[in-house]
Parts: sequence; structure tokens; C-alpha cells
Amino acid sequence: MVSLIKEAVKAQGGRPGAEMELVTLDFGGLMDALSTARLFDSLPDPKTRTAWSAAIDHLDEGAREVLDSAPEVGLIQSPQETGQALRGWHTFDEGIKSLKAAQARLHGTFGLNPSPDPWEAGRP
Repeated sequence: MVSLIKEAVKAQGGRPGAEMELVTLDFGGLMDALSTARLFDSLPDPKTRTAWSAAIDHLDEGAREVLDSAPEVGLIQSPQETGQALRGWHTFDEGIKSLKAAQARLHGTFGLNPSPDPWEAGRP
């Protein structure tokens, strides 16, 4: 979970802060962390398992949609590509919410609390 949180935070760092801002997207570490996270889909608590699965699905789907929105030619996205990127980041945000919910459930249900806080440690 800590690795996935750190990689999700790094990936968010590539999000454009303003319209027409050029960014570099690197989701390689995130995709590796998602592959590893999929191995842990048998959590004993059903609500935690649901949040964990939603986090993995949304982060993966959002990242792929953002990557697919990159212009094939040039540096400027078309309006359609921009809309696709926005949808991808929205889906990614849903994954972050689910990841936070899974972490909160692991803390509340099992007393697991990573130290240091991976949400801060993953920031570039």
C-alpha cells in the first residue's frame, strides 16, 4: 500500500496546474505498483477489499486515459484530448479517494498505520 500511495502521489505531480501547461507524464512506477497491488486482492475485511479494488481499478483506468489523451502529433492537445485528460484525472482522483478509504479502514479495523506518512513521503 505504501508503494502504491507514493507512486500515486508522484503521478499526481505530473498533473498540469494550468491550461496549456506542458507536463511530463511518467506512470511507469505507478503501473508497477498497481501490478503488485493486484496480488493483494484477498483482504479479509469486505469493505476494505472493496475500497482497495476500487482504488486499483480507478488509478489504472485514470492513468491509462490520461496517457491515451497525449497528442499524437505536436505538443498541443485537441479539445477532445483535453476532455479525455480531464476525465482521466477525475477517475484518478476517485482512485485516490478509494485508496485513502482503504488505508483508513486498514487503520481502523486492523490498527495498521504506516510511518512515515506515505502521502507526504511520496511527494516529489
